[in-house]
Amino acid sequence: MPSINLQSISFAYASHQVLDDVSLHVSDGERAFLVGPNGCGKSTLLNLVLGRLKPDSGHIASGVVEPPIHEAEGFNGTVAEYFAAALAPLHELSHRFEETTASLATGDSGTEREYDQLLAAMTAHDVWSLEARLDETLEGLGLGVLSGSSERLLTSLSPGQCARLHLAALLTLQPDVLILDEPTNHLDREAIDFLTAMVTKWPGPVLVSSHDRLFIENVATVIYDMDITVWQELARAEGHELTGGLFRNAGNYSQYLDAKEKARQSHRQIHAEQQAHKHQIREHRNESMTIARGGVRLKTATGKAKKFFADRAAATSVKRTRNDDVKLERLEEREVRKPRDYQLELSIPTPEPYEGLALSIRHAAVEHRLAPCDLDLAAGEHLLVTGDNGAGKSTLLQWIATAQPPQGVISSGIITREEPVTMVPQRLPMENDPGFTVGIWHNGVGQLGKGVIHPAMWSTPIPELSDGNQRRAQIAVAISAHPSTLIVDEPTNYLDLDTIESLERALRDWPGTLIIASHDRWLIEHWQGRHLHLQSCR
Repeated sequence: MPSINLQSISFAYASHQVLDDVSLHVSDGERAFLVGPNGCGKSTLLNLVLGRLKPDSGHIASGVVEPPIHEAEGFNGTVAEYFAAALAPLHELSHRFEETTASLATGDSGTEREYDQLLAAMTAHDVWSLEARLDETLEGLGLGVLSGSSERLLTSLSPGQCARLHLAALLTLQPDVLILDEPTNHLDREAIDFLTAMVTKWPGPVLVSSHDRLFIENVATVIYDMDITVWQELARAEGHELTGGLFRNAGNYSQYLDAKEKARQSHRQIHAEQQAHKHQIREHRNESMTIARGGVRLKTATGKAKKFFADRAAATSVKRTRNDDVKLERLEEREVRKPRDYQLELSIPTPEPYEGLALSIRHAAVEHRLAPCDLDLAAGEHLLVTGDNGAGKSTLLQWIATAQPPQGVISSGIITREEPVTMVPQRLPMENDPGFTVGIWHNGVGQLGKGVIHPAMWSTPIPELSDGNQRRAQIAVAISAHPSTLIVDEPTNYLDLDTIESLERALRDWPGTLIIASHDRWLIEHWQGRHLHLQSCR
């Protein structure tokens, strides 16, 4: 039975330790997902499983043979040539089966066992319907047009099409173990639904790294958390050590969120109780030490009586302080660290209360980019803008933010809104973006980052921050302007799952006017405010 089994794996890039003592097991039929902060080593772990990297220590008891599929982007050839190379193992299997069948037909009984093995492999990989499955997969991933364009050069395809082509080859090849790294990137809703259906029916082990929360929700049977701090602290409180670098949560994304929130609550409660108990022991110890000075009897005694009372007071003090020291030592063995702040503290000043409209859109349209739309949004309401790629979400948000239609194109209609308005664009920051002064760009966000970026990074120049922290910097700069209306284009871009959850909670609780555009299916399905879906204008 195929499986993935890694034991105590460690790996470092030069002096940077990425994985330390990581153990992982995914059995036949399990669909495991890796989650954790950006840079925690999810892709590195997948590359170790695939054999692209070698661990510094540890043992891969049962690994995976990486399918011989070239990356589509950069492949110098046609679609037909790409699939011929990618599916060569199945074509070779079919060729060997035909040869063995022909040998049997001539009476060669020595090939019976090989025939049985090849027949089982042909059936397991469904080679009988290879061409039909390939066409079905291309259609399901939105590449149906390529089914009849086998002579089309891959250099003529977009990066997104190349990524989907590679995914189509992998799914058609049907490896015993399926490894996927951010597979829903470049896929629309219909293609994700198709991928979901295929992966949930996969017979062998599945290991995936993904930021797509709805995909995780619908597919996962187990989630491996690579942010194990809270789990380590709970294990310490119980008197044992959590090793393995991962924590296994059975179930889907909702169940994982529930389990981790309960773990965090337990961590906070245990820490509070331990600190209160520690304070009591220390207070008792301090009182015990005063006993050595004796009471009224010692003060009034003379001669041998004074020595007797002094010795008794000292012995009692030593006994009680030793008992307290033992209690403190036992407590420290299980003492948990202070819980870190898991949530963004978006201290967005509450806007001055006012009645009326925060936003009014009247027949706003941009030729070839934004179909006509109308909307009234009251102060304090939250609006989600959705639509297909190219429907004009970013165009509309930029028009709202600047109060000016885009330049160089034909536009019509009018948009009015209340000031002040700040916007976090879809892209990462650029020098001289609103709020990103020369000082901030080169010297960091400073105190503006409080509650949003770790203090150790307040003085880091913006270009030197990771993508995730650059996104946090954009949020910090935007809220520092004290907006009454906050606009965020694709708020989940560049952020890890924990940060996304925290950001969404903070924005949901903000009483100001909020306008966001998103393609995130989890966010869309859980949205509780107003919703504007833009129609395609193409």
